[in-house]
Amino acid sequence: MPTTKEELLRRGLHPHDIQHNQHRRAEWQDYGGTGLYMVTLCVEGRLGLFGHLEGNIRAPRTSEAFPHIVLSPLGHAIMMEELPKIHRLYPQIELWKAAIMPDHLHLLFYISAPLPKGKHLGHVISSFKGGCSRLWWAQGGTGGATKESNSGTNTNVMGTAVETAANVPAVSAAVPPAAKPSRPPLFERGYHDRIIRRPGMLENIKRYMADNPLRAMIRQQMPHLMERRLHLRIGTHDFAAFGALFLLKRAEKEQVFYHRRDKTTGLPTEQTESYRQSRDRQLNEAREGVVLVSPGISKGESLVIHTAIDEGLPVIQLQKETIGQYWKPERHRFEACTRGALLILYPWELDKEQTDYDRFHRLNDLAAEICARTDATLMDVGGILEPKVHKRLQRHTSYL
Repeated sequence: MPTTKEELLRRGLHPHDIQHNQHRRAEWQDYGGTGLYMVTLCVEGRLGLFGHLEGNIRAPRTSEAFPHIVLSPLGHAIMMEELPKIHRLYPQIELWKAAIMPDHLHLLFYISAPLPKGKHLGHVISSFKGGCSRLWWAQGGTGGATKESNSGTNTNVMGTAVETAANVPAVSAAVPPAAKPSRPPLFERGYHDRIIRRPGMLENIKRYMADNPLRAMIRQQMPHLMERRLHLRIGTHDFAAFGALFLLKRAEKEQVFYHRRDKTTGLPTEQTESYRQSRDRQLNEAREGVVLVSPGISKGESLVIHTAIDEGLPVIQLQKETIGQYWKPERHRFEACTRGALLILYPWELDKEQTDYDRFHRLNDLAAEICARTDATLMDVGGILEPKVHKRLQRHTSYL
């Protein structure tokens, strides 16, 4: 079984090294000054240590049956002990909202005044992560837990007996540093931050955080609508995919392809009568079950695709953004996936194109090919795509 990129290439596979975006920082942002952030922290190995999900995806939002997390002892301790410490240590920081999931958490921070000299958001997060790790160690955490199952049942997510801090023996000062037992970190290295700069974005972030349990349970209970494939071969081209894969099997597909300007009149395409007629025809065909296929880049394409997604019509959308192991679409497209109306594709070779114009035509060429096919090969090579998550390469091939 191949375990390196070179071995895959010798076998005719062409893996694309997806760049994980968890640790990027905005160089222009003053992280020691005022600001509003959503910070995301992920458990090392994505183990479900903070609790498990319960609820019914069809329950009203106001009912007790609406999807929610039942916190583990570790999750409860983090909520009650570690999160309040942030404001005590840094009075300038207000925690507006916290959303704890089994294997990650989101924190909405408002820094109302500059932090002490030499301090910035990274120091705050590092201190918080250290405190959470110490809680985990005090409760017997050693990294032996298993990842939360899709069933959402109540399991011993700690994977070990819970102990109080008083029962954990201290390491003797006489033991040389090299002899001290190694303790695994609770969280993955680094964190992801999103800078919030406008009121509308803030409300979207709040809804996103509140809907985390619902989205997770939808993915668990309706996996055929939320399939994620990091290696999907259509014809001779490789893609990553998220959404309703069964849309590829539909025999009736139509490409939505419009240039930015009409070649005859020179006007923006969306302002011409021929465009309006074509748009109306395509949307009417989609209402009859035809799948619309497009990257939706030009304004003419975008108007058709967005209207189709709004109406819940079947769409296969190609995009420039990489689809990785933990990537998921924004709320608007996620909801379209829950209706079985959207499949999102990312072509691996897209980064070879040098300009946006080249990418525009490349994506539309691929859309035309997808319209002509109803078969695809599913090939899972996650060990190459996400080396931090998959320790061993696994390869599996099946057919739609």
